[in-house]
Amino acid sequence: MKLKSITGILSAGFIITLLSGCGAASQKTQQQTNNGPVSEIYVKTATVQKEEIYDSISFSGRLEGNKDVMIMPQIPGKIEEILVGVNDRVLKNDLLVRMNADSLEQVEAQYEAARKSYERFGSLYADKQIAAQVYDQSKAGYESARAAYSQVLGNTELTAPFQGTIVGKYFDENELYSPGRRGILRLAQIEKLKLPITVVAKDYIKLSDGMEARITVEAFSDQIFTGVLRDLSPGADPVTGLFSANIIMDNPDNRLPVGIFATGGVIFQASEDALVIPRTALSADNVVFTLESGRAKRRVVQTGILLADKVEITEGLNEGDTIISEGTMGLEDGMAVKAIGR
Repeated sequence: MKLKSITGILSAGFIITLLSGCGAASQKTQQQTNNGPVSEIYVKTATVQKEEIYDSISFSGRLEGNKDVMIMPQIPGKIEEILVGVNDRVLKNDLLVRMNADSLEQVEAQYEAARKSYERFGSLYADKQIAAQVYDQSKAGYESARAAYSQVLGNTELTAPFQGTIVGKYFDENELYSPGRRGILRLAQIEKLKLPITVVAKDYIKLSDGMEARITVEAFSDQIFTGVLRDLSPGADPVTGLFSANIIMDNPDNRLPVGIFATGGVIFQASEDALVIPRTALSADNVVFTLESGRAKRRVVQTGILLADKVEITEGLNEGDTIISEGTMGLEDGMAVKAIGR
């Protein structure tokens, strides 16, 4: 019984060895050359092509109007009237919201009284009928009343600070408003959009105002929008340590809505007509193998822009060259190779 078991084991081992040998043969065949037998290695290839290649700093965020503000008073009050609705176009200084005016009437009366007193004392002072101290007191009272009136007026009649579009309405007439994060209305310029971004220190040194940005949004995944880097801050936020900037972009036909999520990158180096190969074809010592007459040819190259999936070649290859993109491990100059696909 023991002898049969040993024989069975040896037979199984022989079969495994035989199968292993067949597997190896599927990867290599022997060819005879002047220098003796050489293994033919199966590899994948690619063609050196000219294309644009660029490196960028990634960003994401929500699009805002180029100018974008909440319309709201700074003091609590009752909303008397909202004169515009969502999608309405407004001009600078157009009246948008009227708040309850009870307090306005009181401070307006105080302002008018202080103004008249100041004018009267001004005439008396000019005629040298009152002391400078009395005149100065009337002037101070007038300026204080004027400031109070302006403040209440600005919180009673809310006007548009710039020309734009009403993109949000969050309260109704006769509701009580208390200052908070959300205003009564949201006004934005939507012909141009802004994407606020933050930049870490290691990326900050690569960027400068005016660099091109490319933006994508999920709702229009088949389209790439372009923008420009603007307002790159010269100092980091003292709390976060991050630098701020804006991407300014056109909004063709007002197609993109305010508030939509966007991603993209600021391009800090680019080559429009570069020789490009897959990154897998490049060895650590800047060696690339080309496929010439069935054999691997070792080439030392110079590189430009390096990305995770591809690399720019500035010297050492020509457009149209066939390079070995996969299977270079252990490859040597002159080895016989066979392409099995791309």
